Amino acid sequence: MNYAITLLLLFVIQFCCINTAKAQSRQSDSLKNKQLAYSRFLKEEADKKKRDAAEGKAKPAVAVVMYDSKGNKIESTVNKAGTKVTTTTIVIPAVLNRKFNMDTINTDSIFLKVLKAKNRLQVYHKGKLLTAYKCVFGPYNLLQKQREGDRRTPEGTFTIQTCKDHEKWDKFMLIDYPNAESRRIFEDNKRKGLIPQGAAIGGLVGIHGIWRDGDNVIDLKHNWTDGCVSLKNSDVEELARIVKPGVTQITIIK
Repeated sequence: MNYAITLLLLFVIQFCCINTAKAQSRQSDSLKNKQLAYSRFLKEEADKKKRDAAEGKAKPAVAVVMYDSKGNKIESTVNKAGTKVTTTTIVIPAVLNRKFNMDTINTDSIFLKVLKAKNRLQVYHKGKLLTAYKCVFGPYNLLQKQREGDRRTPEGTFTIQTCKDHEKWDKFMLIDYPNAESRRIFEDNKRKGLIPQGAAIGGLVGIHGIWRDGDNVIDLKHNWTDGCVSLKNSDVEELARIVKPGVTQITIIK
């Protein structure tokens, strides 16, 4: 009985060894085949590049990369026919908080444009975009002002009335809201029943700064005002130097 069990164990051990050897051999063959296939792939890629180069399909080499005085990139290349090709990439200067020379500004030629959806106040000088500032509004920043207390910024074209120091908001530039167009819209909304008959039109809307160390509120686009346009204090101080009360116009759009 013991002899038969011994023979059986020897047979099982031999069978397992044979199968293990076969499995190891299969793994080795599989790895070898993968290596051969990868080598063929590399060779085919190298051969393809050689053929493309021989047929003139290679990418042109960059000969010279230069920049002009305005920061525009000028790149010269040579194509497959040996012809020199020059391309120029125009670099558009950043407008946000772009610096300018105060001494060259004619305050009679300043125009302001506020884009509520972009939280931007743009400054134009003689019809050209001079600079731009980040700004915020009231919590209903994309809605047209309808009445007093709705915390909305009026849309339309207005004139800067005054520009004064402010004890809370650094500077305050009052606009002439409500003007004739604002009153027309207000009365029309009353007739349509969009606002109560006893509602008031409101006023005291303008451009002002923010509390001390509150610039991050502007950066985060947190619309916190009662309907005015709020800028960083450094920006509102710069703007106050180039607007002219009674002359400077401001257009506010959605």
